[in-house]
Amino acid sequence: MPRTYLEWIDENKKMRRLDIVDRVFIGRVCKGIDDTRRIILKHPAVSRDHVEINLTGTQPIIRDLSKNGTWVNNVRLAAGSARSLEDGDVVRLGDTQILVRCPYQADGAKNDEMESTQTLVTPREVIVTNVVADVRGFCSISQMEESYRVYELMKEIIQTFCTIVHEHKGTVKDYNGDEVYAFWEHGSHLCKDQAAAACLTALKQAQTVDQIRAKLAGVNPAVESLRLGWGITTGKVTMSHYGWRVTDLTLVGDCTNSAFRLSSMANKNLNSEIVVCSQTAELVRRLLPTEDLGLVTLRGRSGQEHVYGISREEDCAKSRLTYEPSYVGDRVLVTDFSEMIH
Repeated sequence: MPRTYLEWIDENKKMRRLDIVDRVFIGRVCKGIDDTRRIILKHPAVSRDHVEINLTGTQPIIRDLSKNGTWVNNVRLAAGSARSLEDGDVVRLGDTQILVRCPYQADGAKNDEMESTQTLVTPREVIVTNVVADVRGFCSISQMEESYRVYELMKEIIQTFCTIVHEHKGTVKDYNGDEVYAFWEHGSHLCKDQAAAACLTALKQAQTVDQIRAKLAGVNPAVESLRLGWGITTGKVTMSHYGWRVTDLTLVGDCTNSAFRLSSMANKNLNSEIVVCSQTAELVRRLLPTEDLGLVTLRGRSGQEHVYGISREEDCAKSRLTYEPSYVGDRVLVTDFSEMIH
């Protein structure tokens, strides 16, 4: 059976060909990959590992791994997404166009093979603690400042906040526009340690806002009016994927929606930077000082929610609690908080 292969013109204007035996990586480095399974493109817009093409039966599947994007037949792939390739398709990355040749494609064999090798994604119900950080007045900042200034500010916030999430063993779900969303998975039962780690992440993030202001002061005018609010909720969600992309991981549930609503009210309608739902407050009450903020109405929801505020590090320092985190696998075991806050 004729092999599926890729054709392109290299930087020396020579026609090149590479057979797809099982998998091919294309990028600027593709470290550790054998030459028979990689295409190296020395272009600044090409990521170190830009795309991979897997051969499933007779069907090549391309998956985007890049920062600057990949185009198939002049249509940009969504970040992290995958799609099948057909004979004659053209893949473009950087300034290189790569022609896909599939001399033999048997539809029946292709479909059978695809069905037998695709990963089965099963929705599951779990308990999570959500943390949403939201920039106050982002629309005004975007209107008044140059877009690249706003980008630089949000890049600094996102990189700083995501690092803190990872340090506290959380998962960054998304960051878009003026929000950073992360979650901590409890499993099927409530876990105080996961809720505490989420709250401490918000405290750490709030603590770094002054550092971001100081770092960008005098350089980026957008930082002068920087204020944020945090919403934290705990509850059941259904976790699954809507599509092929890794970024299509979704958490559907009332508590997720509520976290976004609370983040938009924190440090604005409510006199606290960090606002938590009653369930989260109950889980961390003995570990962190909480302030009763009363009942609030969340936009789009019926009834009212009892919410609480969590104070910044100076108030936590007044607490006589001395807890320090340790980790077992991906779980946070809270035994001393003082080191996590300062």
